[in-house]
Amino acid sequence: MGQKSLFLFMVLLLFPASVPAGEESPWEARLPFESATIHYTINGIEDGSEVLYVRKYGREVATYHTANTFMLGMKIVNETVDIDNPDWLYQFDLTEKTGTKSVNPEKYLIEEYNKLSEEEKKLVVKNGEKRGVAMAEGFGGAVQQNVKTILGYSCDRAEMMGTVAYTIHGSGIPLLVENNMMGLVMKIEATTIDVGEVADKYFRFPEGIEAHFDSRSDAIAREMARQTIAELKNPENVEKKRLPVLKGQHPQMTPEEQEQMQQAMELLKGMFGTQSQ
Repeated sequence: MGQKSLFLFMVLLLFPASVPAGEESPWEARLPFESATIHYTINGIEDGSEVLYVRKYGREVATYHTANTFMLGMKIVNETVDIDNPDWLYQFDLTEKTGTKSVNPEKYLIEEYNKLSEEEKKLVVKNGEKRGVAMAEGFGGAVQQNVKTILGYSCDRAEMMGTVAYTIHGSGIPLLVENNMMGLVMKIEATTIDVGEVADKYFRFPEGIEAHFDSRSDAIAREMARQTIAELKNPENVEKKRLPVLKGQHPQMTPEEQEQMQQAMELLKGMFGTQSQ
């Protein structure tokens, strides 16, 4: 499981603070460049490198991940390719020769958001900001915008569950990630950003590997989107969840949010090589 899945989850969970001018929803903000290639180094429980190929202002992203994990004196090679677009998320394990295909959860969130009236949309965005901050604080984290400049780009900072991530402002594209959770230490750092056209070959599926549709994750994503937007239409729901945080307690989570957190933990396990192969 590549880092992109983790950060997509974090962005969806924390919810963008506003709708940029000219955009149709909080999930459709554009990057400051149309196409780019971003190189990363990976150090810690995994050692290796990663390359992100970005097109269409971030609406299409291909992630090539190559790293080694050392466990119990054994070296495990992790070589994966993730290809994401507004409709689908494809994940390929080049070592195991397996692939999965799931609906991009942003698609369902946008569909639910677009069903709202203009007044409801404004309310959802306002409550989304409060909800994201409350949930982050409830898990000992925080969300801050435009706090650090990395490789010339202003970055937002999100901290949760032992992970600190700096992403290009208003996007899910990470430039620096530092994780220290349950003794698992990892640092993923962008070293170069080359702005310019990206070849089609990086968005082609690996030969000989078929992507199988994950129907269970699709059903979960659809229901989570419906529940999330329904909740955010009701300001009382947001305020009730914020009150325990202000008292230094964890917010009470709905079953859907518990499912989200469980998925996040699984994503983290996969990202740091602790998930069973």
